[in-house]
This record gives sequence, structure tokens and C-alpha cells, in this order.
Amino acid sequence: MKTACITLTVLVLASLGCSLVKLPAITPPPMPTVAIQTDSKPNAPSSAVSLDPRALDTAGMEECNLLSDADFSALLGQPPADKVPEAEVNKTACYYNFSGGQTVSVTFITNQPGKQAYDGIMQYLDAAQGAEVVPLGEIAVLSGNDEIATLHAVINGWYLNLTGRGFDPQAIINLARLFEGRLIPYPQPSAESTAPPPDSNSPAPGMKQCQNPYYPIAEGAAWQYQLSGVSSDTFTRALTAVRPDGFDDQDVFSAGTTRTASYACQNGNLISLTPSSGPTVSTAEMQFDFTVESNDGITFPADPQPGQTWTQNVVYLGQQNAGGMTIESRNVLATSCKAGNIETVNVPAGEFQALRVDCSTTIDVYILGNLAFSFSTADSVWYAPGVGMIKSSGSSDMGTTEIVLLSYHIP
Repeated sequence: MKTACITLTVLVLASLGCSLVKLPAITPPPMPTVAIQTDSKPNAPSSAVSLDPRALDTAGMEECNLLSDADFSALLGQPPADKVPEAEVNKTACYYNFSGGQTVSVTFITNQPGKQAYDGIMQYLDAAQGAEVVPLGEIAVLSGNDEIATLHAVINGWYLNLTGRGFDPQAIINLARLFEGRLIPYPQPSAESTAPPPDSNSPAPGMKQCQNPYYPIAEGAAWQYQLSGVSSDTFTRALTAVRPDGFDDQDVFSAGTTRTASYACQNGNLISLTPSSGPTVSTAEMQFDFTVESNDGITFPADPQPGQTWTQNVVYLGQQNAGGMTIESRNVLATSCKAGNIETVNVPAGEFQALRVDCSTTIDVYILGNLAFSFSTADSVWYAPGVGMIKSSGSSDMGTTEIVLLSYHIP
């Protein structure tokens, strides 16, 4: 999906020095409970004010009120030098920068119960490797290295992601512990919104999760494309793994570059689990690793109709290694799409009646808490029923790109 954007994003990531994305595991392995010394009562100010993260989930959010200067002074020994709010739909987040170059980011998912958000993130987030279970809230795990510590937790029914750079992991745990006494319980659904019991004659859950008329999912399916514009090449896209609730695909370019991606399926909705359909660029000189922090929205709806709109927002922490230099960044990808009309499209593979989809994507790259640069693309993509993507035409700050279907095989 959004293949022109994929190609342009590959170029952007390559310009940062990217190469090999480590694909996240779909099902994290069991993690042992590790005893972590924690302060039962952190030496930090308590707050009698109940915190409802939804109250801060607005596009006009101007202040970071999730944690106070007094909280940071008590637990980290210094207040933040500046605060950057993340104004995104269905999420409340603040990015705190300190004078010594350290950073702390705090993120709450506000549109779904915390355990649901936690399970959705952990199923494709490679956080299980070396993670430690922390006695905090309903569930919490801590992962990272000597420089970065990331905590994923469910507290009072809310999903929390708290990441610190340059601070002791224990201090990050104690910051998260402050929310145990402040967060209001996650609102329970009303009786009217309770879903009816499933029909006993309905198919088993997950059996039809990936059925989509404009993107056939079948083991062994493959498409060959011609790329022209900013870069010229041919590549073959193939489905390398198909699961009841998701699939993996791979693009192999004739020049030797490889892009891989993983998707989840929800009742026909397709959701990319890797940034902007996850370009995994593989070359000999560079390496790019990332950790997904949040992933909201869908990549391609179950049965898009003309005029329908949808969005997807992905935030991920990246580490680029090239020429012995390591650059760490926080990347925010926001995509907005709208389905157009059915159009007649001629490509080398034949003539098709295809649905046009117009998408715009913005990629903001933050380094040391500051916006390093912003990159935008605008793409038109045509999908034929039972075939998939047959054409893509996109423009960006780097130029224009076109992709056309040469041939395809769907078992």
C-alpha cells in the first residue's frame, strides 16, 4: 500500500544512513519475572489532582502537564530545560529535554483500553528481547541499554510508554510509579456499547481477517513492477508469509536492495506494523534499526468506497549506523488518505478498472529532541479488485516517482 511513499521513504531513510531493519517478532517470547529494586514510595511530590489523559488529547495542546518540574527535580535531580507536546489524535504525549542532553518522553494511548493497546503493541514490538518484568500497575516491562531505558506499562487501565535517555532506569520506573496515584481509572464502556455475543454460525475469529478486495492475500502471490523517476529500477513484491491475522511481504529490487514489511489484519482492514509500510533497506554499508513506540489507525480499509477517508500515525525510535557513526532519532509519520473514483488505467500488465486513492504523508525526524527536518509526499495509487496495486504516482521534496505493474501471479 502507498508504494510510491514506500519508495520515497526508502530514499529518506537511506539519506539518514539506513539499511537493515530488524523485523519485530509477531508473538513475543515469554519473559521471566526479574526482581527489580524499586522504591515503594518514590521521593517525589504526590499529587491530589486526578489525571485524565483524554483531557490533554487535543490538537491545541500547548503545555506538557503530565509531569511537573517538581517531579523531575525530586527524581532526576533537575527540571527539564524545555517541553515539547505531541498533539496527535488518540494520544497524549510530552517530550522533555534537559540541559545535559538527556531526554524523557511520556506517551498515553487514549482511544482504547490499556491492556488492548499494550497487547497490540507488544505483538509486533521487539521489546521482549532482554526485557524485565517490573512490579508496576497491571503489567509493565522495561527494556533498553546503558543509554536508553523504555518502559511499557498498563496503569489504572491506561497504556503508558515512558522512555528516558541518559537517566538511570530506576529513576524512569519511579517516574512511571507517580501515575499509579494520579491516573483516573480507564472509563468502562456503557451497557449500550457492549457488543452482542457472537453468532454460533459465524466463522471462527481470524479466519477472514485478511480478506480485502483490493489487496489479495495468498501464499505465493507475487507482482513485478517498474520504478521510474527519482530512481529507476524493477522490483518483485511477494508475500513471504501469510497468517490468519496478518502477513509479511518483501520487495526485491534488481539493484540488490530489499524491503520487507509486516502487516496485521482486522476484519479486512490492513495495518502496517512497520513505519510507512516499513521499508527495510538492505545494503552492505549501512544499518537502520527501529523500535515502534505507537501505531494508530489503518493502512488500507476493508472495502474502501469513493469519498472514504482514513489515517495512520506511527511513531518510532530509530538508530542509524553508517561509516562508524551512530545517529539516534525519534520519527513521527502521519498519513492521510482518501478514496477517489473507479478509473480505467492502462499499464504494461493490461487494462484495469481501478480504485484511485490519494494519500499525503509527513515524516518528522527529531534528533536530541529537536526537529531535524520534515519530509512530505503526495501520492496517487490505483488498486484493481483481485489484483492489487497496478500503478502509483507520487511527488515529494526529492522529485517525482512512478510505479507500474508489469506482471502478476496470484494462486
